[in-house]
Amino acid sequence: MKHSIIGFLAIAVLALAACNNGSKTAEKKDTMNSDQMAKMDSSAATSTEKVDAPVIKASFANVSADVAAHIKEVASHYFHIKHALVGHDAAEAKKGAAMMLQVISQFDNSLLAANQKAAYTEHISAIKEHADAIIKSADINAERIHFSELSTHTYELIKAFGVGKKIYYDHCPMALDNKGANWLSESAAMVIE
Repeated sequence: MKHSIIGFLAIAVLALAACNNGSKTAEKKDTMNSDQMAKMDSSAATSTEKVDAPVIKASFANVSADVAAHIKEVASHYFHIKHALVGHDAAEAKKGAAMMLQVISQFDNSLLAANQKAAYTEHISAIKEHADAIIKSADINAERIHFSELSTHTYELIKAFGVGKKIYYDHCPMALDNKGANWLSESAAMVIE
């Protein structure tokens, strides 16, 4: 029994060392390996250890229903892009990015409270830039580069406004050729194999 506990603790320490999700820093990313992202975002039955990712909580307490619905739509298209990239589908990622830009362009900024406008404008501008770059990218690797930055700014937008459900911020130091990457997830646990 004592050896079982020690063995389990050794596996847990190695698993936590391999994918430490405590970091919430926004760093530049070069490329994202979708196989690594899929493994980290999946909750497949083949997992040996699960590590909880931090839940994103909103900064603004009073977000209007219209603004909340808009942020939820932006997040929905983020996940559309993410799932397309995990599936190696560059064309579908472009569609998701185009849909995201359409939702953003139709939003009435006057719905934002005065104290929310600066945060919204800062992050939505960067989101638009990287969504547009995904559309214009020549290949899926270029899309992944911009998706990494899109993840950072979508995280910041959701952190400010919320999204009406639990969203998690995952980090894996092995992604991006061991440079590390962050992305958003709808599942509470990352799988370490």
